[in-house]
Amino acid sequence: MARNYEEELVYSETEDGLLLEGAVIRPTSPSAKPLAVVWIHGLTGRFYSLSTVRIGRALAERGYTFVTGNNRGHDFGAIYRTKAGERLIVGGGWERFDESPRDVAAWVGFAVSLGLGGVALLGHSLGALKVCYYQALRQDSRVAGLIAASPPIRAGQTDPSLLEQAERMVAEGRGADLLPWGISQAGAGTQSAQTYLNRALTNLDVYGFRSPNPAVSRIRCPLLAFYGTNEEWVGTAADLEIIRRNARSAARVETRMFEGADHSYTGHEDEVGLAIAQWVDQLI
Repeated sequence: MARNYEEELVYSETEDGLLLEGAVIRPTSPSAKPLAVVWIHGLTGRFYSLSTVRIGRALAERGYTFVTGNNRGHDFGAIYRTKAGERLIVGGGWERFDESPRDVAAWVGFAVSLGLGGVALLGHSLGALKVCYYQALRQDSRVAGLIAASPPIRAGQTDPSLLEQAERMVAEGRGADLLPWGISQAGAGTQSAQTYLNRALTNLDVYGFRSPNPAVSRIRCPLLAFYGTNEEWVGTAADLEIIRRNARSAARVETRMFEGADHSYTGHEDEVGLAIAQWVDQLI
């Protein structure tokens, strides 16, 4: 069967000089859509995960350019070098959440540089927190719509004893050391003291599970949020109602549950891709 898309490995540079790896999946049809879908992966994720690529291909088959790129939280640990030659240890275990807008901005800018009129900005899992935080902070006019794919809205909760331990470790100059294994069921099950403390100080409760004026209340563009029914540990239909209620400034809010889908939408990638395409169609 002939493919209606082509794929290319690409790179994008962040504001602070990190070169991030990614890919573009482009439709080859002459009726390509004027918006790109930009995918921001979750905790310890990577741009080339199988489900991400399958969803990207499904979108390209329907006329959408799909941009998927690493952010500095990819995999559990990663090493980058700045232009000044400084070695930076990041990855899901060492990233700082308040630096994530630099990565999101890099991929939004890259997508727009392809000659497209704007983007639908999609974040998966922790990436869904990052895109909401980004858009609330920067109010980027290039973002035509925001998509929260399986957002872990309870991720902003902290354990007081772990927070105290993280504060002590950072004060002692041991911020890069790991907290005990098994403190979380997400990612690799642990993270560095500096990462835990930074998330607490930044406040990951961007969708308002507890916060009265969360970041999502400042989102003005249309918003789509969804979960699979087989990822209750991440979120449920009740969490979608929290998001809908708190997104009070959004032009419109739509929510959806994908029956039988897990956190990676395994076996449901085409269904998810179709739903995203149909929603983004409304932005054009």
